[in-house]
Amino acid sequence: MSTLTYSVSTAIGWGELVKSAYSTYELDTKDINPPTAVNLPAGWQVVANLQSDPVAGIFSQIQFIGFIVQSTTDATQYGIVFRGTEGVMDWLADFEARHTDFTAVPNGGRTESGFTQMFESLNAVKPGESALQSLDEFLKTLPGDTAITVTGHSLGGAIANLTAIWIAAKHASFPLELYSFAAPMTGDATFAATFNLLVPNSFRIYNKPDIVPTVPFHQLGYDQVNTGHEVNSLNYPNLPRNILGYHSMDTYLYLLQQELQQ
Repeated sequence: MSTLTYSVSTAIGWGELVKSAYSTYELDTKDINPPTAVNLPAGWQVVANLQSDPVAGIFSQIQFIGFIVQSTTDATQYGIVFRGTEGVMDWLADFEARHTDFTAVPNGGRTESGFTQMFESLNAVKPGESALQSLDEFLKTLPGDTAITVTGHSLGGAIANLTAIWIAAKHASFPLELYSFAAPMTGDATFAATFNLLVPNSFRIYNKPDIVPTVPFHQLGYDQVNTGHEVNSLNYPNLPRNILGYHSMDTYLYLLQQELQQ
């Protein structure tokens, strides 16, 4: 089924969009519908912001979690972009790793409940407007020749996994690909098998010493999706040697830039 191959330059481009989502959130954490994106890469425009309801141990209030972008040079190209959380150690410490049935797709298995609640609560809102749409309602407004890429880092990578498998099942006519960075395990073996079948154009990038892609652990009934593309910050003595440094989106982008130059 897969028709695409992994591209380092493409991964960097989507990583830069994830960085923009982080920067937009950091500008004003109380603005759940930012009027403009910060450091948005050239060639893209934000057509909707994404909001997620609070989940215990992750968010305490509705927050801006990312945005939907459209290419300014090819109107058929859309991206769904999720930021992670700055408090990654906080949500890891509060992580309960409880399973819930993932009923959004047939044979969806069981997924981590916090990630699932965040996915299920997603709403899209156009910048400067107040009317909310579900992601399903938004996608139904797109032309039939639309191609979608989903991307996210860390917690956002888990939401990206859930979003991608749901689009593949519910909106199968859209060509779909996924670029994730430092995504944790999202569901059990059944979920992973169904994901791998439905989302063949999935490129999971992980840093070898980063612990987040290894949680919530196989011992708790979780499995990682696809085989992944490994980078390794331990090969670069100039990079931070600590948990946050291994996990940082900046580290991932640096490693991909080095790979591109090789």
